[in-house]
Amino acid sequence: MVNLPDFSSQTPKAVALDLDETTLNSKAQLSNRTRAALHAVHEVGLPMIIATSRPERVLGALVGDDILEITSLVQMNGTVASSRVGLSGSHKYLMDPGDARRCWALSNEQAPDARMTVETDGIQFAVNHDDGINELWAFNMATPTMVVSLEEALEIGPAKISINGVDKNLESLAQTLEDQLSGNTVVFRAARAQFLNVVPRQASKSGAVADLLKTADVSLEDVLSFGDDFVDIDLIRDCGWSVAVANAIPEIMSLAKYSTASNDDDGVAVVLEQLVSALT
Repeated sequence: MVNLPDFSSQTPKAVALDLDETTLNSKAQLSNRTRAALHAVHEVGLPMIIATSRPERVLGALVGDDILEITSLVQMNGTVASSRVGLSGSHKYLMDPGDARRCWALSNEQAPDARMTVETDGIQFAVNHDDGINELWAFNMATPTMVVSLEEALEIGPAKISINGVDKNLESLAQTLEDQLSGNTVVFRAARAQFLNVVPRQASKSGAVADLLKTADVSLEDVLSFGDDFVDIDLIRDCGWSVAVANAIPEIMSLAKYSTASNDDDGVAVVLEQLVSALT
């Protein structure tokens, strides 16, 4: 059931968007309609923040440089944030190096076929598979120059560890990590536990969005947010204008104040078009 926000008497002051299965369709593509809606929001002067689990290096291929030029960025589950287009500020939360090393060892031992990356700044990363150029691009949208050793990644500072089960369920590994890692680290599941995101506990999408909006004097209560999965729970819970796409998990649907069409039916664009109409 679609329950769209009513912008007739009040409107949000900023927009925060999850990407995968929310703003992007199920083929990880940005539709022409959604692209046009994002540009229209920019034209009316509202700050927009991409809030994604993905690292920065993949975003140009996913959404295009034209969108990156008009949005600020919260990447890797809120561990790294950077501002553009009228906002200022940035932050970076790092994992406990001991937890990062334990996660690497436990994952390689318990799920040796899983693909793991230790992300640093959204560009450089360590990977547990010896890849050729084609595999690096297919899995990580990366070139060999972006790959560093585990020790180099730990020295730079690990922000996030991503574990891709390559179509295999990783719930058992997730439980092991939750048992063995310190309280400073949290494990997020995605796609029915076929993907795991391991991040510092203090990192969150909503916290990073709030940090970027401080200088614009915009609170989370005035943010229009969109999400679909467990990693978006804080973004949906904490923002005053929270919207779940129709394909969202039940936990997101129950938390969101509003709902829209699915990601494959341009649900984000449906809401943004109404917002732009109310502001013009």
